[in-house]
This record gives sequence, structure tokens and C-alpha cells, in this order.
Amino acid sequence: MRVLQHVTVAILLIVISACAALTRDASLSGQGESIIKPDTEQRSFRYLRLDNGLKVLLVSDPGADKAGASLDVNVGSRQDPRDYQGLAHFLEHMLFLGTRAYPKAGDYQAYITANGGSHNAFTSFEHTNYFFDVKADALEGALDQFSQFFVAPLFNANYVQREVNAVESEYRARLRNDRRRELAVFKEQLAPQHPFSKFSVGNLQTLQADREAALREQLLAFYQRYYSANIMSLTVVGRESLAELESMVRARFSAIENREVNIEPITQPLFEPQALPRWVTIQPVQTERRLSIQFPVVDASPHWRDKPLSYIANLLGHEGKGSLLSALKRAGWADGLSAGQSLDMQGQAMFGVNIALTEAGMEHLDSIVQQVFAYVRLIDEQGIQAWRYREQSQLAAQQFRFRNRRNLTEELVQFSSALQQYPPAEVLRAAYVMTSFRPELIREYLRSMTPDKAFITLVAPGVDTDRREQRYDVPWSARDIDAQQQQRWREAEPAGLHLPASNPYIADTFTLKGDAAANDQPRLVDNAPIDGVWLYNDDQFDVPKGRSYLLLETPATRDSSSAAAATELWLRMVSDQLNEEAYAAQLAGLDYSLSSSWRGVELRLGGFDQKQAELLSQVLNTLRHVDWDEQRFARIKQQRLRELQNVRRRSPYQQLFAELPRLQQRQEPALESLLSETEALGLADVARQAERVLAAFRYQVLLHGNFTQADALDTVAQMMRALPQTSLSTRPQQQIVKLPAGNALAIVPAEHNDAALLQYVQAPDQGKMARVALGLAAQIMSADFYHQLRTEKQLGYIVNAGVYPQRNVGGLFFLVQSPVADAAMLAKEIDGYIDAWIENGVDEQTYEQFRATLISKLAEQPENLWEAADRHWRDLLEGYSGFDSRDQLIAALRGLEYTQWWSLMRQTLHDANRRSLLVTVPGQWPSALPAGESRAVLDRAGVYSFD
Repeated sequence: MRVLQHVTVAILLIVISACAALTRDASLSGQGESIIKPDTEQRSFRYLRLDNGLKVLLVSDPGADKAGASLDVNVGSRQDPRDYQGLAHFLEHMLFLGTRAYPKAGDYQAYITANGGSHNAFTSFEHTNYFFDVKADALEGALDQFSQFFVAPLFNANYVQREVNAVESEYRARLRNDRRRELAVFKEQLAPQHPFSKFSVGNLQTLQADREAALREQLLAFYQRYYSANIMSLTVVGRESLAELESMVRARFSAIENREVNIEPITQPLFEPQALPRWVTIQPVQTERRLSIQFPVVDASPHWRDKPLSYIANLLGHEGKGSLLSALKRAGWADGLSAGQSLDMQGQAMFGVNIALTEAGMEHLDSIVQQVFAYVRLIDEQGIQAWRYREQSQLAAQQFRFRNRRNLTEELVQFSSALQQYPPAEVLRAAYVMTSFRPELIREYLRSMTPDKAFITLVAPGVDTDRREQRYDVPWSARDIDAQQQQRWREAEPAGLHLPASNPYIADTFTLKGDAAANDQPRLVDNAPIDGVWLYNDDQFDVPKGRSYLLLETPATRDSSSAAAATELWLRMVSDQLNEEAYAAQLAGLDYSLSSSWRGVELRLGGFDQKQAELLSQVLNTLRHVDWDEQRFARIKQQRLRELQNVRRRSPYQQLFAELPRLQQRQEPALESLLSETEALGLADVARQAERVLAAFRYQVLLHGNFTQADALDTVAQMMRALPQTSLSTRPQQQIVKLPAGNALAIVPAEHNDAALLQYVQAPDQGKMARVALGLAAQIMSADFYHQLRTEKQLGYIVNAGVYPQRNVGGLFFLVQSPVADAAMLAKEIDGYIDAWIENGVDEQTYEQFRATLISKLAEQPENLWEAADRHWRDLLEGYSGFDSRDQLIAALRGLEYTQWWSLMRQTLHDANRRSLLVTVPGQWPSALPAGESRAVLDRAGVYSFD
């Protein structure tokens, strides 16, 4: 694990980052604020505050393909009335169902979908955030509808019962989610009057669903009390000028009422006096063992410029030589570790360490806790040093200066949330700022991390418990920690533990390299000693970064279930061996990944180009020279077995999506087969598989970014020295099952009460025409399918329909997870929807509108260097040496006439012709199954083959 990737009480994660370049936007806001931007940021920004107090960030991006908005309300479950817990979340659901100007429920969703976009919302403890994106020319229409949610929502009484049922479905869908279960137990430990102790999701009981009128009155009162412009922030990104965007916003959002709401800091302590220290033990649903050591600390948000908790987390969560994790791994007690702020609210916070335990670790819990406190002591005594703070600040400065733009919806939410926390000028930079080294402030926080203030949680199967949390039915127990044990932890010595050395991977050269032979697409490298080496010198994003892709092409990774299992363990052994070295590279903005597929073994490196060669050398040498240590192998094998065993304990809809490629792609082994083969493997078996893969493979290579021809040739020379390619007589092939007409049925034995059904419909023939035709159908259906089966028929919270292409094989999927309907009923409802869609037809005007939207979506340019690189790599792997897969789909779509499309839809979706695969979780109705042939029909079916 990386620093801050996972915490037990996962409410808010703090990014370890720091100050950066001080470039200011040339476009000043109307109120004198200029936005500090990274070197990579070419967009124009403007901050303004409307007369009603609404904070607004406008972003003009003239070349944008997509536009969007996010509005954040500084209100969440914290404000729920005690007798209506979940009300803020329920309001989030109800807000979308019609406004005075747009009264029809579903119109907003239909508009967003018709214009190639997406929409969503979330409710947290102190915030509720609403957001959408659409194609760029549809922004004004979307804003017109979006703004009305905050001006004149209807909260239609006809939908109260339906949406409270949806909230209940959402609650039930996650009854077996271990994070929610642990959070529920955590809340039982808090001071009863603390607002965080409330049940934030809500259900039929807490929302008093049997009193609809009273619930609606509460809803209206909550909205009228808290939905106030002065505690809202809005971000709008569009291709219009800043002046045009400002005009759009003022005309629509000035009407939001300012109710002059004031949100005070929380003064009620999280825990009652004498409640700490405490040790809580929880039985999980999944097979996992985790130890969490958390501490209540003073809210660190006023210190956002200095980030004392980020500094501590960087040291405590380090994974290099001498680190806490390194020591625990060496002892065989842990697989991973993370550290950071786990709970963040106005006035209060929690900080801690989370450790993924091995079975052996369960026998040494006291020693592990001692090691944690020993490392905290080591930081306090030796780790508060100016050079370490400077290094963290330098790394964060580089991250900000050469920041990659995220996808649009992520940025919208990030910006609107940041407007609530930071000065407008710092909205982009604040998460990266570390300006002042303040040793006493760091020590003040370390003084909060003592045994007498610890809240420790052990999550493990089979632990002794004596209580049950009621809403999620969680077995748990709690005990005090005696003074003798506290004293032992307090006196723990950091023997064998060391603070990290200076980071050797920090880049110091940021020159942008030109390439005389550069083209608008990747090109084959001249004079390379091997075939298949491609180079793209990026001149669009202008960052001193790049991504290197290496494929060791071989069928040996997937020619049997045993081979697949052994290859995975080999690559995990390699990654584990590299971790101490690679972790420093990751902190310096340089990362790698190793994976296997039917194509072979794939290595990806990404980040600053200067040091990539050093990391590449480390990875390739380790692939060849693995330390085949029995103890390390046993730990990694057990970790892998737990992962495989836990698959059947995931949410039903997640399991269905994971099962579909196993059923459809011949090279993907069945889960049960992969589990049994992994169990049977020994260290020698895995070592033999590694030799087998490396005995016959060929390279495919792409360097994309700040690389030249010379860089490419140097990389190839390095590859051939470390891991020379060998002969390959047979190229791997991907085989996709060609479904026969009718229904094939596959049952997934998930451990969940909800039923779920995924219906996959395959095109009758492969080809781009069928693929885009079904993509267009999915675009038209998706919002309506959701509205009909979720909003109107209330079948469940998780309802979705979309396109599911596999190479050139077109397909659609329809998904419902339900706590109220069995799998047979879900199949009937999905079939009924498809039949009605065919019977009702689609007029030519609608067809043309959605076709134009889909063409626009396919023509969207990549948002950052990584997305551009991934597109080129995917094209290269799939045989598009012209790097024009999207252009070919657009050409097919432009050539698809309305009558031709509708004929293909009738041919594909008519019940007599339909080629369907039904993948289902029966839930609490094991005998209520849809009709269909057994999955054995898939084994007899023909296949489509692809290189």
C-alpha cells in the first residue's frame, strides 16, 4: 500500500504534497483574485462572488470537447435531525426529480445523456456535491436545468415513497460492505451526542417512511434552512470566454436564496471522557486481517500551508529500507501499511496507521503495536528535520508545477470543494503547499499519538465478540487497555527501524526535448535492433514526463489456469522485492506497474522522464533475478488466496461484471479454477513458470512523451542487456465466445441477500458497423432504462444499461441489483423493457441527435498525457498501426443510415433473434431463476479470434 491509500474510518484522505510554482492567471477575477496555476495549465480562470454570496470559479477552455459544473453545499449528514437520520442523503436523491421550470422527473437525466454526458451527486458528513458533464455546446442548456435544483425544486410528493425506497435499497446493497460495517461500529464508540455518531445513509426506519407527509415536511424544512447561497460554491468549465461564462452563471444562479447560514465548528468531543484508550475487535465479511491505530487530533485544516500531518504520514507510512512496513514484512507479520488523516471535520480530526496483517501477524499483535509506537518515537526524536521537510516540499512543488489535468468530473468536484476550504487564489495549489517548517507544531501533533489516546481496531475472521451492531449486524467487542500494556508501548525502542534516506529519484532536469522526426502519431524507431519499437514525442501537453510501455508477448501466461495463477504469483514476487526501492521513485512522481494477460506480461512506467531508465533497469533485472524466498512466497501466496476467496463476498453487481469476461473470453480462467491452481502451486512451480515465460517472448514497445529517438534506442539497448527477447513461434490469440441465439444462463454463488442480473446481448456479427450501432442504442436507452426500472418501478438502487464492446464484437448490457425482486422477475423486467423499446421505435430525429452526440464523444481529445499515451498503446496492441481506431468508428457511424440502424436493432434485439448471456446472483431466492441454457452451451459455442 501507499501512504494514505486506505484507512479504517475512510472519510477524507489527505494528499501528501506541497508548494509549487507561483504562476498566476493573466485573467484577474472581477473581484481582484488571481488564480495561481501550474506551468502546464493553459486555461483561463476567474473567481467571483455573486451578490447572494455564492462563490464561483469559472474556467474557460476554448479547445474543450466537454463542459460541466459542480455545486458544493457545505451541508451534509452532520445536520440530519436525530429523529430523521439520513435526511441530507434523502434530499440529494429527491432534488433531481423535477423543478418548477422543468417539472418532469427524468428530463435532466435525459438531457445530460442525449448530450454525451454524465451526472451524479454524493453526500458526506459536511458536504453535498452535485455535478455533471456534457458535450461543450450543450453547457448552457444543462446549466439552465441544473441551476433550478437550487432555486425551485419541486420535491414532488409522488416520489417521496419511491426515493425513500431507493435509499433503503442503497443501504441494503451495502449491508455486507466491510468499510460501512466498520464505520457503523466506530460510530457506536463515539460520544452519543456527537453529530458523527448519526446514521448518515438512512433507511425506511430512520426516515420514518410510513409517515410520507411528515417526511416531506422535514425535507422541505431542511432545504429551506440549509440550502443557502452563502454556503455554496460553484465551478463551471466551458469553452466559452470568461465573460460569457460569467453571464451564464449570473443569469441562472443569482436567484438562489441567501439564507445567511452560519456553520459553526464542532465543539462536542468525539469521545466521552475516559473512553480512550480502547481496543475494538470486529468480525468482517471478507477474509481480511487489519489493525488500525487511530488518534483524535486537533483539526489540521488551519495549517494547510504547513501540513504537519502530511509530514508525519510521509515518514510513518514510508515503505523503503528500515521503514515500519519493511520491518513488519521481514517478520512475516504484514502485507501492507498506510498512514494519514482518517477523519476530518470542522474543528476535529483523527490520524493513524493501518496495517494489513498476515495470519502470522495475528499472533504478534502486541509486538506490532509496540513497533508502531517505536516508530512514532523515532520520528519525534530524530525525524523532525528541515531537510526532510524541504524534500517533501520540493516533491510537491514538482507535482504541482507539472500537474496532469484530471478528467473533467474529478476536477469539477475538486475545484468546487476547494472553494469551500481555501482562499480563491489557492484553489488549484492549496493541496500541494508546504511553506513553513514548524518543528513545534509537528511535535504537538506527535504528542497526541500516545498509547493513552489510542483507538485501536482489529478486524479479523473468527475473533471473539460479545455484541452486535444492529443496522449492519456486525459482531464486535471492546475492551480497555490496561496501564501495564500502555507503559510497554510507551517505552518501545525503535530497534532495527530507520528513517528514510534522501530520495535518489527526484528529478532536477525538466528540459522539453524536441524530435526532428516527430509526427502527429507514433512512429517506428529507425535502426532499432528489434522490431516493434514505437516512439511518440509529445508536443501537446508540454511536460517533462512520459510513459514507457513494454509488452513481453507470449501465450505462456494464459495457456492454462495453472500458468495464469503462477504468472500472477511471479509478478507479485517481483513487485514485493522491488517495493523498498520503487517506493522512493513513486514519491518522486515515477511509478510502474506489472500485469499479465492473454497477450503476455506488460510493464508500464510513467512520470518524469529523467529517471525512468534507472527504474526500468531495476524492474527488468528483478524479473529475471527473483529472490525465491520461501517465507516471502508463503506470505504473498496467502495474500493472493485471500483476494480470490473474497471475490464471492463482493457486491453482487461487482461480481457479475467480473464474471462476464471469464464467461466470454476463452483465455480467462474460471475463478474456482484459479483459486484451486493457486492453492496447489509451490515456489518451484512459480520459478519454473517465470523461466518458461522468459524462454520464448518478443517485445512490443512504445515510448510516449518527452522522449527522443536516442532515448528510444538507449531504452532498447538497456532492455536487451537486462532481458533479451527470444524467439516466439506462436503469437497469442484472444478468443471471444460467439453466442448462439437464445439465452445462456450462468449462476454466480455470491454471499448476499440481494438478487442481481446482468443481461449481455451480443451483436449477431462482428464488425465496426454493429459495434457503433449498439453503442448508439446504449446511448439512447441508458437514461430511460434507469428512469423506468429504478425511479418508476423501484426495483433497486443499482440500475444501469450501456455498451459492452469486446474488440470488434458489439454488445449491450442491462444490469439490476434488487432487494425486492428475484432474478426471474429482473429478467422479465429487462426483457419487457427491450421489447417495449423495439415496439415503440426510435424516430429519425432522435437517432440523428444521438448519432451526432456519439460522434462528438468519439472525437473527444485526450485530457492529459496519460490518456493520450494509453489510447496509442491500446491501438498498437489491437493492430491499429495507423492509430486511428476512433476515426474508423466515426467513419462507420457516419456511414450508418437510420433505416439500416433500425433494421440492425430489430435483428439484434427482437426476442426471437436475441443472443443473450444472463449472469445472475439469486440472492435470497435461489430457486427463482430466469429461463436459459446452462453455461455449458458457452463451451460448445464458436469463437471470434483476434491477435
